[in-house]
Amino acid sequence: MGRYFFNLRDGGRGYLDQVGIDLPDDNAALDHARMVAAELVRNRERKTRHWRIDVQNEEGTKIFQTALISQDRTLEHLRPPLRTLVEELGERCCALQETIAVARATIRRSRALVARSRGRPHLAADRGELI
Repeated sequence: MGRYFFNLRDGGRGYLDQVGIDLPDDNAALDHARMVAAELVRNRERKTRHWRIDVQNEEGTKIFQTALISQDRTLEHLRPPLRTLVEELGERCCALQETIAVARATIRRSRALVARSRGRPHLAADRGELI
């Protein structure tokens, strides 16, 4: 029995699981991640297709990830090569959105640094951290 954490990556800030859940093994954790992914896709559909769930163990090691698009039942009619292509596109979309979020955070920090260097007040926070 171990504790597993399911971090949702939405292409931006994401949501970190601070509590986790006790499960018997890695296979049970993978099944749980797939179940959560299927529920998210079913309830939010296209909006969540490019999201993914990263599963970590108690030590904080990432064990695996599952893309929500892989649990999207509305894509079952696609032939396997096309479905694989759509899933890869979803992964790339998530990676692109994460890169954009990092770039925006860098811009905010840079603006704060420039404002402070010029002696101007610049009050801003990123994820609760004062920049």
